[in-house]
Amino acid sequence: MFNAVVILGSAESAPLIRSVVAATGQVTVMRELPAPPGDYELSRIIHSLLPDIVFIDLSPGHAALQCMARIRELSPRLPVIGFGASPEARLLVRHLGAAGLAAPDGSPDELRVTIREAMEAVHGGIEEHLYAFLPSKAGSGCSTVVLHTAIAAAALQKKVLVIDADLRSSVLGFMLGVTPVGGTQAVLQAASNLDAFILRRNLTQQHGVDFLLSTRSLDAELPEWINYFQLLNFVLGSYDLILVDLPELINPATVEVIRRAKTIFPVCTTELPSLKLNEQRLVELGRLNVPDERIGLLVNRYSRTSPPLEEIGQTFGRKVAHSFPNDYPAVAQSIREASPIRSESELARAFNAFAAALAGVEIAPPPPLTLKDRLKGLLNLASA
Repeated sequence: MFNAVVILGSAESAPLIRSVVAATGQVTVMRELPAPPGDYELSRIIHSLLPDIVFIDLSPGHAALQCMARIRELSPRLPVIGFGASPEARLLVRHLGAAGLAAPDGSPDELRVTIREAMEAVHGGIEEHLYAFLPSKAGSGCSTVVLHTAIAAAALQKKVLVIDADLRSSVLGFMLGVTPVGGTQAVLQAASNLDAFILRRNLTQQHGVDFLLSTRSLDAELPEWINYFQLLNFVLGSYDLILVDLPELINPATVEVIRRAKTIFPVCTTELPSLKLNEQRLVELGRLNVPDERIGLLVNRYSRTSPPLEEIGQTFGRKVAHSFPNDYPAVAQSIREASPIRSESELARAFNAFAAALAGVEIAPPPPLTLKDRLKGLLNLASA
């Protein structure tokens, strides 16, 4: 829910505006004013209530336009939606800073669209430190990639947050050996009033990483895009890297993560079902107008019997951004012991290199593998 101030202007339009704003189900009205206020009252309201959005009836004409201009001076990044602008006044209203325009007799669905466009126009562009990981199918190892990339980035002295967005089928808690309480669901539900205390109370800290873990609760209310919008706005300034572990199906809520992520990483294996479903994930991203340069293909469990990476890339019309060698025993041991993958393994080195690339850190090339390490790797491949 967005916290709002509503500034009315006429007795005729007031009930219509009041009704349609309430009917969106996305707004909590903190203060309703019967007419555009004076400068002092407006300043006090904006600075004390800190609304997420302002709705203003433009029927009073000059007084409403002055009020809108003053709001822009007081808080340039506060979205304002104007009701009832005449066709000839629309350009001026936009110039004065309106993030959206609506009709008092419009539908709640139309206003929801206007609210979303207004919020996205003012807040929520592409975020440099936000990365989304999208499995081609369940079992592709996406959560493994997210977990060990996060641990590797934390080892580079980066502050890392992992958001577990696979709300019903998460395995991150199992892999960390913890039973999450509250977690992602609790924070998303509290997103409109999120503060540092609520966030800390629901974080799980392991291996130098902050995790918001899913409880897989069947009773928790499913989130909307607003919940992710507000969560991301709250945490983005506090972390060097934010990694989001998505479910394989992009839903109306997680599309907000897709929209704002610097890069979306579809994660597949070299098995045919995973490759085929990865094609579908790429089509879905295309329909969301995600440009090719924001998509980075990750190939997990790559082995010496897999097709060449160049061939896999050609199949999808793009280069493979990174691959991770198949080392099932190392991953299984990591899960059993709830610990990072052993650092001397080739798989750990791959995660280190990938994390360094995301963090913009140059790391020294690893020393050549010893004969003992090579033999271990061959034994792991043989048993995988």
